[in-house]
Amino acid sequence: MKEAKKSESVGVFRYGVIAPALHMSGGDRRKYFEGLAGKELDVPHYGIKRYKTNTFRNWLVHYKNGGLDNLKPVERSDKGVVRRITEAAAASIKGVIAEFPFLSASGVYRVLQQRGIIRSGDFGETTLRNYIKRNSLRGTGTTEVGRKKYEKEHVNELWVGDFLLCGAQHKRNYVALKIMWRPAFTNNHYRRMNAVIQ
Repeated sequence: MKEAKKSESVGVFRYGVIAPALHMSGGDRRKYFEGLAGKELDVPHYGIKRYKTNTFRNWLVHYKNGGLDNLKPVERSDKGVVRRITEAAAASIKGVIAEFPFLSASGVYRVLQQRGIIRSGDFGETTLRNYIKRNSLRGTGTTEVGRKKYEKEHVNELWVGDFLLCGAQHKRNYVALKIMWRPAFTNNHYRRMNAVIQ
């Protein structure tokens, strides 16, 4: 009963906000909503809130499609459902972090999905991020220096290949680039390297 009253009062508040716009033309309605956007509104049971223009437009559409009942807040369908990380998933998370220590939580989540360890709906990225933080799975034991994707510790550890389609015959010209310690080539070195690549 208490939840129903709370929902009713929020719906009435939303109606009160959009009511002036019900009979306005498109341009006047847009100006009205833009004027409201960013203003602090005292929402019953929620306190001071700020809303964007699209939120007011959505409320108006909901009201036109279903009246006051459509303006009441909708409870989440998964409210009360505990999303927990199972023991098997926890072991896999630790394994992926050990294998790829520089992956973000989003990267770890994608790897777990690709390997079929988790399915969408088991738990979200936020749950995973909180789990990693709560269990201190980052930075334990090793203190490695972070590197960018195309940066390696030693010369010749990384080669990058690319090809270019050019001309009417679509010949493939293969170019091999090597991470070198010299920042630039002199003309002589450039000619020699070009001859080797061709």
